[in-house]
Formats: sequence, C-alpha cells, structure tokens
Amino acid sequence: MKALSRKACVAGLCGMAALLALPACERFGNGITARSEIGFSIPIAEKTPQSKAETKAETEARWAPLLADLAKQTGLTIKAVYADDYEAQRSAFQGRKVQAGWFENLSGAEAVTQDHGEVFAEVEGVDALQSLIIVPAESKLTPGDLLKCDKRLSLALGDTPSTFDTPLYTLFQPAKVDPEACFKTTRETGPDKAIAGVLKGTFSAAAIDSAHLLKVQQGDAETFKKLKVIWASEPLAEDVLIYREDLDPVTKEKLRSFFLSYGRAPGVEGDRQRAVLSRLGFAGFSPEDDGHFVPIRLMRASVELMQAERGGKAHDIETARQNLSDIQAEQRALDAKTAPQLLADPETPTSSAK
Repeated sequence: MKALSRKACVAGLCGMAALLALPACERFGNGITARSEIGFSIPIAEKTPQSKAETKAETEARWAPLLADLAKQTGLTIKAVYADDYEAQRSAFQGRKVQAGWFENLSGAEAVTQDHGEVFAEVEGVDALQSLIIVPAESKLTPGDLLKCDKRLSLALGDTPSTFDTPLYTLFQPAKVDPEACFKTTRETGPDKAIAGVLKGTFSAAAIDSAHLLKVQQGDAETFKKLKVIWASEPLAEDVLIYREDLDPVTKEKLRSFFLSYGRAPGVEGDRQRAVLSRLGFAGFSPEDDGHFVPIRLMRASVELMQAERGGKAHDIETARQNLSDIQAEQRALDAKTAPQLLADPETPTSSAK
C-alpha cells in the first residue's frame, strides 16, 4: 500500500495537500505526509427522539467491529464521531473534526458541494430513501387535492432536502404549483413536529421521509396507525462514504482499499466480515464518485430557480438559471458516459457471384 502510494505521488498524482504538515501524521518519504489518525463520522440511527441515548449505544455497538477491522487493516487510529443529526455531522466535517464518514444519501450532497467532500464508495443493500406526504389515516385527501391551488389546505414541508426540495421538484413543479401561493399556509418544520401537526389538524398534510416513518413504525406503533401516506417519490440516492478532498492520497488509498474489499473475501474471514456488515444493514461497498449527487444537485438547482423567480430579482434569477444550466450540462455528460453502447451494425452479406 505504501509503495503504491509513493509511486502514485512520484507520477504527480498527489497534490499539494499531501505536502502539508497535518496533525496526527507520519512521513513516508518522497515528500509525502500522511495521517496516522482520522475522525470517522457516523450518524446515529435514532428510532424516536425518546430513545436517542439507547440507540446511540446500539449504533456504537454495531459499528465497533467494522471500525476495529478498519484500524487493524489500515494501521490508522480511528476516532468515531457519532452525530445526533445532519447538522451536527456537517459541522464536524466542516470543522475538520472528521476526515471521512458514512453519509445518509441527501445529507452527503452538502458535504460534497459545500464542504470539500469527495465520494469514494456507495453503500450496497441499504433501502433507498423516499420523500413521502402523509395525512391523518381517516383523511380523504389525494395528491390531486394538493395540486388544486385553492388556498384551502395547509402544508408542512420538511427541513431537509428529501422533505423540502424533493416534493417541490417531483410533485409541485411539474404541475406548475407554487405551495406558497396555492396553500392557505406553508411551514418548514422537522418530522416530529410535522407528524404532531398533522394529527392535531394544524396541517392538512406534511412531507417527511421514509426513514423517519419507519422509525415511527418501530418505536411508536400507535402513532403510526394514525397516519396514511398519499404520495411517495421515486427512491433517492443511496448512502455513500465520503472523505475530505484535502485528505492525503496515502490515507485515501487505505480507506478505499479497505471498504471496497471488505466482506468480499472467501472462507471464514469473509463470512465474519459479512456478518459485521449484516448487523449494519449493509451488503458491502462499491466504487462511486461525485457524479452520485448530480441528480440531487439538479433537483435543488431547479427549486432554487423557482424560488428566485418568485422573489423577482433579476440578478438572483440569472444566477440560479446559470447554475441550473451548468448542472444540466453535467447531467448530460454523466448520461453520455454511462449510456450503453449500441451494437455495431451487422455486416452486409456479400452477394454471391453469378
């Protein structure tokens, strides 16, 4: 591993970040300074707000074997940093308290686009997140009712990309419906307040995500029975592993090599690793890059343009329109790169001589 990394750097593949002195580092020669310790970010898979402390302990117990293997195989000292919520995880990444971590689908988009993160692997076997719109179980509301734009209904949009941007982009925008203009009231709120508001009648409907609804189902069956889903988006991006762009190439290589090979060995050791993954709800890891988030960035840029047009400021509209155009170009390039190749035309049979 060290030899390969030196070779890559001699070839000019390591960048200036590898030459900077970093805390918790070791030197490999040829001007390479690599970390000997990293912070690894993990979101706490809380079931309900009331069970957060218990669930944190469960999360730590599930991750401990994998982190121990990571430390053993890479030689790195791994400091696990458990985040109570998305904002805490992002703050740790921004503040360089962590250098890598597991990010739940949409939360990773911010780390990549704003916090100098770089996707290096996708988590296999995780149920893809969906955006949902819920109503009381006895409600007769339909998605069509939400699109009537008659100012009779109240709507709670979420405070995360999956519960704010996604409904706007996939439900309301295609129908040319602006929630702020078409609903009696709209409000951004967290999922627990959204659910409580729906049940109290404060909101006619609310946007939450499938992961949170599952937590409600598992932790509060009575509340779950009082809710009904009337709309669901297509599955969103899978969870990913991200490290900082400025992380040295030696450490990047160690992380990539470990995760992409973990659970793929034959025999007893492979079985043990697969059992570790199973307890995390993972099937393994596959290579991925920042193209993973282009569809999400496209969605968000489209929503930002809609909001800019609502604001009416020419500069904001032009900026949002250019941003959307740039990301659309990225999407076209990504589509062209991943499009299946057409089969070659069959050769024309040679006519037989007469």
